[in-house]
Amino acid sequence: MLDLGHQIDQLRQVLPLLLPLMVLQLALLLLAIVDLFREERKVRFVGKPIWALIIVFVNIVGPLAYFFVGREDA
Repeated sequence: MLDLGHQIDQLRQVLPLLLPLMVLQLALLLLAIVDLFREERKVRFVGKPIWALIIVFVNIVGPLAYFFVGREDA
């Protein structure tokens, strides 16, 4: 079993690597959800509620899929 001090040291080493990915994920998620629920936005393949679930639960890939595949260009 690892002691708490060792676990904190490991977290300090990994956090600078994970933080930019976490910020990217959050930014993509927010941009995609805001865009999805614009009244004039049309989507392809499935409805807006399904796209919302994909965006929220499929991490970085979900918002990217929405932007590249799910949006219908007006």
